[in-house]
Formats: sequence, C-alpha cells, structure tokens
Amino acid sequence: MPRPRTLHIVRHAAGLHQRPDGTSDTSLHDAELSPHGRLQCAEFRRSTFPPARYDFIDLLCASPLRRTIQTAQLAFEPCLERGMRVVCLPDAQEATADPSDTGSTVDELVERFGEQGMDYSHMTPQWYEKTGRNAVGVEALRARARALRKWLGGREEREIVLVTHGVFAHYLTGDVDDEGRQLGE
Repeated sequence: MPRPRTLHIVRHAAGLHQRPDGTSDTSLHDAELSPHGRLQCAEFRRSTFPPARYDFIDLLCASPLRRTIQTAQLAFEPCLERGMRVVCLPDAQEATADPSDTGSTVDELVERFGEQGMDYSHMTPQWYEKTGRNAVGVEALRARARALRKWLGGREEREIVLVTHGVFAHYLTGDVDDEGRQLGE
C-alpha cells in the first residue's frame, strides 16, 4: 500500500532585503540569503526538519528566486547529496512586483547556481516578468496557485518539498480573502 502523499511548504530563510528590525528594502533585486538566513537553514537542517525525513523526500522544488533556491540547497542539502535536483517552478514565485520579488533571467541563474543539482526545465525566458501568467493581481495569483496545486497533485512522488514565499504560500493554501488579504498567519 503506498504511503500517503505529503507536501512540505517551506518559506525561504531571511534574505538580504529583510532587515533585523522587521522592515524590508524591496528595492534590492532578487536578493540572496543574508548571513542570518544561512544560519536559519543550518538550524532548520539540524533541528526543525528531522534528519530521518530527508530520506523520504522524493521531489525538491523551489521558486526560482535566489533566496528560495539557496534555502532549498542549504536546508535540504542531504537530498542534493543523494543526487536530487532543485526543480525551479516559476508558479511558486512571490506575489508582488517589487524588485526584491522579481527574479533573474535563466542565464543569470545558471551562471549563479550552475546546472548540476538544478532543473530549469519549467522556466520560460520571461518567467520573471510580472505580466500574464506571472502577474500579481489577486485573480492571476489564484490562477497560478491553482495551476501549481494541479501540477503538484499530478506528480507520482509521495513526499514533496516546495520552498516558496510567505505571501504566495497563502494563495497556495487558499488562505486569502476576495481582496487577497491573508486570513491566517
């Protein structure tokens, strides 16, 4: 009998655009993890996510923004060590058009992260432009969240990790009202 399907939705660790006082500098384009964010990933690996669970993960996915890719690589390093790749999914990108929530070109990502351990096959050349499918209006975000849920639900893997963003995670779980305001924390 197959084990039940599990989806772990993980918010990325702290990025350089997030200040210790709780404010943000949204003008930083596609910010990487801060030193604090790197420590958060190490702590997550050490104590938040049980070490034995890594052996059960079948698929590791992330939004293609730098901080989510880095979180996937650092927090789920045991998965990469056994040959898994980070599948970059543009539908999982953040829900604003701020520079900090706007991604880089595929070529820039390949230059920064290489191709080993990475899967860019779901990316389009303009994935980071906040228009059409990647627009940031409530209905566009809901449609993107539905499409991502459908894609994840159609997978054969039984235990999936998705590293995404705080606001988009609320859309993914349906935890927003008609105006896009978060209903929970």
